[in-house]
Amino acid sequence: MKKLIVYLLLIFGAVIMLGPFVWMVLTSFKAPSEVQQWPPKFYTKNFSFSRDVKVVLKPGVQKVSRGVSLREAYALKVKEENLLTITVNDDPFYRGTMTIPLKGARYTTKVDEERVREIASKAPFELSWNTPEEFFEQFFIHYRSGASPYFQRATLINEISSMIESSLRTISQLERFTELRIKDDAERERFRLFLEAKKKELSTLQENVEKMKAGSTLILSDNEIRDLYAILKGVNLEYSGDNPLVSVYENRVVLPIEGIKDNISYYLEVNEFFQSAQNLTVEKNIVARAMSEKEREALFLKKIERFPDRKIVEKLLKESKENLLENYVSLKEKEISEKYHIDLLTIATLKPVISSLISLAQENGIEEEDFSTMMEKLDTVLFDSSTYRVLKSKLSQIDLSEDVLGAIAQYLRSVAVLRKAYEDAMSSWKIVDAPDFVKEVRVKNGEVIEILLEGVPAVFLSDEPIKSVKLRFSFREVLANIFQNYVDAWNAAPFPRYYFNTFFVASATTILEVITASLAAYAFSWMVFPGRDFIFGLFLATMMIPGEVLLVPNFITISKLGWIDTYYALIVPWIVSVFAIFLLRQHFLTIPKELFDAAKIDGCSHWRFLWQIVVPLSRPAVITSALLKFVGSWNAFLWVLIVTNSEKYRTLPVGLQAFSSDVGTQYNLLMAAATFSILPVVILFIFTQKYFIQGIARTGLK
Repeated sequence: MKKLIVYLLLIFGAVIMLGPFVWMVLTSFKAPSEVQQWPPKFYTKNFSFSRDVKVVLKPGVQKVSRGVSLREAYALKVKEENLLTITVNDDPFYRGTMTIPLKGARYTTKVDEERVREIASKAPFELSWNTPEEFFEQFFIHYRSGASPYFQRATLINEISSMIESSLRTISQLERFTELRIKDDAERERFRLFLEAKKKELSTLQENVEKMKAGSTLILSDNEIRDLYAILKGVNLEYSGDNPLVSVYENRVVLPIEGIKDNISYYLEVNEFFQSAQNLTVEKNIVARAMSEKEREALFLKKIERFPDRKIVEKLLKESKENLLENYVSLKEKEISEKYHIDLLTIATLKPVISSLISLAQENGIEEEDFSTMMEKLDTVLFDSSTYRVLKSKLSQIDLSEDVLGAIAQYLRSVAVLRKAYEDAMSSWKIVDAPDFVKEVRVKNGEVIEILLEGVPAVFLSDEPIKSVKLRFSFREVLANIFQNYVDAWNAAPFPRYYFNTFFVASATTILEVITASLAAYAFSWMVFPGRDFIFGLFLATMMIPGEVLLVPNFITISKLGWIDTYYALIVPWIVSVFAIFLLRQHFLTIPKELFDAAKIDGCSHWRFLWQIVVPLSRPAVITSALLKFVGSWNAFLWVLIVTNSEKYRTLPVGLQAFSSDVGTQYNLLMAAATFSILPVVILFIFTQKYFIQGIARTGLK
């Protein structure tokens, strides 16, 4: 029974000790949405061979924004493509075979432009369009898919509710004025009864409208919009009589609600025409698989077959694919600088100005390759534009020839084309099966699916009720999914540098501490000098001082020496450990004194006796001391954070901060980074645990 209790306690202790580590490893495999789940699960979707990914396909062509670098901001945008954009409303994905359920979707290739112009003329808001497709895009963006769409559930319902409350207050005020303003008794009584009836109707209307706040979507569905219109239409607020208060009633009660009804009515009319115009049906789903790196590179080279600097790009691609665009930019800027004898700073100053001018030209339909001709046409079209005048003024302040400006403009166009081709190729998936009008399928960062269409305007497919796409994974892809967090974590910060710094600092402090601790321990155990035991007692007393107390004086000392953000600050303050001295001294005392006497007779010095006899005999204690120091140095955080300012000298524990910010912590990536950060220490302990146990067990024994 006693053994059973001991075993149970050991099992319980092991679970308590290993629980956090197991949780850390399991979390490192999870998708972002699974980290905060409660109760926690020991399974993750990354282990699955198939997966349904929730997506959002909003009516209208979506414009998905993202952050851009400074170089990207200077680059020109190429002409927009006919893209059907699907936003991933789920955890991102990077591989697999994807099926987009487009079979049965209705679409058209052309609509009656005259009918569209007729409908557009009745729009209750301003529109600017050239083709029917552009009209429908702007229409749906305004009502359903924009940044602040008209049919946003909470906003619209609150607006109608506030409008009804305002109408009720207006009616209450009108009731107080009926006696004063309406002289005819019959009209006064009729209007009073009318107001009482409308108050009840409006109160009922408000209750019915408020019920529509509850819903599973942020935007009202078409059925909900029809229901809302029926509710509003069911209330007739018109008054047929005539008195001095009718105009106030109509302006403050009738017109606001009629405005809402007109907007909804217009949407329903246009949407009905939009649906009826779609007379064709998609015959198959879109099936695409993720490309390999070689396939993407081949596609990229195919896209730039007619690119003037194709050979240069091919060479840069072989050297470094990740830095291809940056290397090309540097090469071209250096080429312009040498050819026209201008410095790189001047080119950097001109780039945003020329880029903005070309963008203005593109917006106004000017597609001239020659920079001088383009400027002449801009002078004609934008002679009264303040933006254009400011840009032209900046350009005139830098006295450069037309040849130089033209060369920079051409260089910017080349960079834009190259960047677009590279980004599209690197995000493209190989089409396995798809309708004929589907030309490319791209997945951008696992968050946005882009479908390039030809012959079918994307807006006519953007109203399909696609809620999810299907993903299937091979065994190899499942393994890649499982370890995706480790790849993302490794690339999120310069972890190779952090690993080198951590290993170098931990190794240096360990080696130097073993040397200093061995020398001090030998002095306190084998050498006799005045005050030895008192000094050793003082050494032990310093162990009672919390390390945090020494942070400020140590930091001041390091600052005075000029060692901030150097390896000296990370190594020198930690090469002496009182605990290591104590541990080795106690072990040295277990060595028989006869060995020292025999060595002394043979003429052995203290130095030789220490390194050739004492230290080899104390190997378990030395390894234990070294292991403890190595682990402590490997995991050091606070001191490294204080004395380093750049990534050049920071270590792994400080590097883990990359996954925490003001908006939250990426726990799955943090746990992945923490796992591969502690892995070397765990492996080290596995191979040295026997020495660790021996060193602790034999310390202090005679």
